[in-house]
Amino acid sequence: MKYFLERKELETKEHSKFYDITGEVKGAIKKYKVQNGHVLVQVMHTTCGIYVNEGEERLLQDFVLYLNKKAPQNKGLYLHDDIEKRDCPKDEPENGHSHIKSALYSNFSISLILNNGELQLGRYQRILLAEFDGPCPRKHKEKRKYFISILGE
Repeated sequence: MKYFLERKELETKEHSKFYDITGEVKGAIKKYKVQNGHVLVQVMHTTCGIYVNEGEERLLQDFVLYLNKKAPQNKGLYLHDDIEKRDCPKDEPENGHSHIKSALYSNFSISLILNNGELQLGRYQRILLAEFDGPCPRKHKEKRKYFISILGE
């Protein structure tokens, strides 16, 4: 059994957007020549998420519209955004809505099956990294980081 870990970074351009990272995951599988095992993808931020779903652009826009209705960016709506009452820098972003989207509507990791060198995804399934507090990098925010972990032979 072999184990490989690859750290990736993603520059995001918008406040909320879904990014297709399927190619990066498949590239790591090809690079390490693992035939059978498991692949784990994990995001390293509390205002991002990982999904498996269809990657059609209008559907991804629908996801953003839906999530913005469920957790709107609204000054004064979230206790987390009351910076004066928190132990944090005064210029901390007001991003309670982003944390709610990540915590309630996404995952921080996904595990996928690798069989005969092929990632086992359905016809329309893609691996998506969701940004809920972009763009990144910006002040106090680095590029988004995620890991691809491959365990197999």
